[in-house]
Amino acid sequence: MTDTPHARIAPAESPAESPAVPTHRSSPGRVVAALASRWPTWCGLAATALNLADARDGRALGFVVYLAALIYLATAVIDRPGMVWVLFGLSVVAVTLLKVFDVDPWPLLIASAVTVVVLGLTAGLLRQGGLTAAQLPAMLVFGAAAVFALSLSPEAGGALVAAALIGHAVQDVAVWRAGKVVARSMAEFCAVLDFTLGAAILALILLPLGG
Repeated sequence: MTDTPHARIAPAESPAESPAVPTHRSSPGRVVAALASRWPTWCGLAATALNLADARDGRALGFVVYLAALIYLATAVIDRPGMVWVLFGLSVVAVTLLKVFDVDPWPLLIASAVTVVVLGLTAGLLRQGGLTAAQLPAMLVFGAAAVFALSLSPEAGGALVAAALIGHAVQDVAVWRAGKVVARSMAEFCAVLDFTLGAAILALILLPLGG
């Protein structure tokens, strides 16, 4: 029996003839969103630029690592990682006001550190172990380095501050990876600030402008 026109089956389309499926490419909006998600990094770089523009030598930047260690410790004591940005804001405002009125901020910073260390010991922070407990010795080590650097020459003191900043950046990365102690956004911001500021101080010591 011969096939009728209605009985004929149309040949299937070959893969080459099938409609092309549009491929999705990264739109400008996605690029902007990706960049925006890294806002702590951009803020850290901006903070580095501001601190370098305002510093006489590396020793003067010791307050950055001192303040970072103090804020981390205070956040660990109250055990509320999200509060770190509030503590950071209050600390920056306090230090800025002291500088505006030409008041040495170091006595207040040292008194605050002693108070927070005592509170941490009383609250049993060392018994918690891990990165949380590590904030007590970190405060002592980084704080002592920042204060001791003030008594050294600009080169030696700056190098000590740079080493402390880079050392704290290592802790920032550990905190960021663990997602503990402070908010990850603060850990990212602090890691970028600490590392770039420490590296810049070392560069200025080794390659002085005009030298």
